[in-house]
Amino acid sequence: MRYPHLPRLLLAVLFAACSTMATADTRAVSSACASLEFMAKMLAVNTVLPANYDHPQQLADMQSGMSALNRLACQPVILTESTRFSSRYANGQPVSADLYSSAWYFPNGQLFVARPGRDTTIYYPNGQVMAFRWARGGQTLYWPNGNPATFSFRTINEAWYYPDGHIITYLAGARDERWFYPFARLDGQIGQELISSRWGVDGETFQAINYTRDGRMFMQLERIRDKLVLSDTELLDVPGVLLMLTRFYQAPDAAKQFMPGDSSITDAPW
Repeated sequence: MRYPHLPRLLLAVLFAACSTMATADTRAVSSACASLEFMAKMLAVNTVLPANYDHPQQLADMQSGMSALNRLACQPVILTESTRFSSRYANGQPVSADLYSSAWYFPNGQLFVARPGRDTTIYYPNGQVMAFRWARGGQTLYWPNGNPATFSFRTINEAWYYPDGHIITYLAGARDERWFYPFARLDGQIGQELISSRWGVDGETFQAINYTRDGRMFMQLERIRDKLVLSDTELLDVPGVLLMLTRFYQAPDAAKQFMPGDSSITDAPW
C-alpha cells in the first residue's frame, strides 16, 4: 500500500520539530541574557550603595566583565553561526562553545552559567554565587559582596536587605508597605530613615533627601506620582526599584546598557 502524502507529512513533522528546537534555543539565550540584566541591577546597587568593606575597583572590574559578556552574547540582534560558536573576548577567552546549550564565561574565565535557560547556579564575575537554583525562586539571593539580599527571591511579602545589611523592606512585591533608606533616622530615634510608609501608591508621600547650604542632610516630603507609582509586580523587582530611586537622586549607573539587543531602538524619540 502506498501513501502518496507520507513524504509531505514527514517533512512537515521534521520542520515543526526543528522550529520547536530553534524556539527553545532562542528562549534559552533570552533567559540567560535576562539573568545577566538582573545581575547588572544587583551590581549597580552594590556599587552605588556599598558596604564599608567593599572594594570599588573590584566592583568596577566586575562591571567591565559583565559588559563584555553582554556585548558579545546579548546585544547581537540575532546569533549567526560565528557569534554562536566563535565569540571571544579581547584577551582570547571564549565566551561559550555554543551560546545555545553550553556554559557561558566571563573574560576572566569565571563561569557565569553552566547552561543557559536551565535551573542552575548563577555566578558573578568575582566567583560569588548570585543564586544556587536561579530558575526556581524561593532561594537565597546574594549581592556581589556576598551578603544576602533576600532569603526567598521572587517571593511576595519577603524581606530584602541592602548590601551593607540594612533592611530595605519587610514586604517586597506589595504596594502600600514601608521601604527604608540605608541609614539611621535623622531625628536620633531608633531605626532607619523611612522612604515611605505607603511606597508605590499614587498620591501618597515619600521622604526625599535634601541638603542645606552647609551640607547637612534633611528630609522633605514629596508626592508619589508618575513613574514612582508602582504595581505589586514592579515592587517585586527590588534592585530595579532601588535604581529608580538612585536615579531620582541623579546617581549614575550602567544597568540600562544591559537591555537586550533585540529590543526596539527605532521608536520615535518622544
